[in-house]
Amino acid sequence: MSSPLWQRFPVEPGLHTLEMKDRLQERVMEDTKGASPAALVSYFREASRRFWQKAGCVYPESVTSPILVHDADQSPGND
Repeated sequence: MSSPLWQRFPVEPGLHTLEMKDRLQERVMEDTKGASPAALVSYFREASRRFWQKAGCVYPESVTSPILVHDADQSPGND
């Protein structure tokens, strides 16, 4: 945690991370209630963009291809 990113966001004494996580989780649940899968992706992509902007970094390019692909011809035992 000694990277320049973490130096910009030092830990404050008395920070209650579990309480903060719970509050943020509740907020996300309220903001995304009934959202479609595409709307969820958009919500988290925008949140990620704001984080990187606040950190003073370039927003990483998104991956356009699927990360996990199931190929029946490549399953174990079909060599």
